[in-house]
Amino acid sequence: MQNEELEEKVNIMEELIQGFAGRISVMETSIAEFLKSFLEQYRGTLEMISARIETANKRYNDQKIQQQIDELKDVVATVPKVIRVKNSHHLGAWSKNLIICLVVCFVTMAVSIGTALYFYHQNDRLNREAYNFWLVRALYPEVAKTIDAKLTEDPKGFIDKAEKAMVKQQAIIAAEAVAAQAEQNQKEAKRKLEKVKANK
Repeated sequence: MQNEELEEKVNIMEELIQGFAGRISVMETSIAEFLKSFLEQYRGTLEMISARIETANKRYNDQKIQQQIDELKDVVATVPKVIRVKNSHHLGAWSKNLIICLVVCFVTMAVSIGTALYFYHQNDRLNREAYNFWLVRALYPEVAKTIDAKLTEDPKGFIDKAEKAMVKQQAIIAAEAVAAQAEQNQKEAKRKLEKVKANK
């Protein structure tokens, strides 16, 4: 049973090989004919391409190109090596001290200017108050004598009382200004309302 199967398989294989052999012989003859016809059809084109390649090769001299490459290699060899640059910079000892001194001078100058401006404004305010007191002394001498007497009796208490009165007076002035502004806004709103009613 196995022998018969093997014989059948061998027979099938032989038939296949004979079929392939026939096809290969057909292909060999057809390929030769195809190449022959291809060469006959494109012979002029291939000759023209080969002629162009030859003229292009003649145009560029191999020795001259090689000489230029050698010269370029010599130039590259003479170029100095790349020197790395440090990215981190360290200040010297004198530089650090100089920077610290400049910062201290700047801060000192800023504080001095601020203090001078504060004292200038305070002096201006005190001059205004002294001028006002001078006017009170000139126009109302009795009031000035009373103020002088109170200052000699209890200067600290009288000054505290005066400062409280000034704060109270400034608060009243601020409240009156707010009330006047509110009254002005109310008048403006009333005027706009009347204008809108008149336009209807």
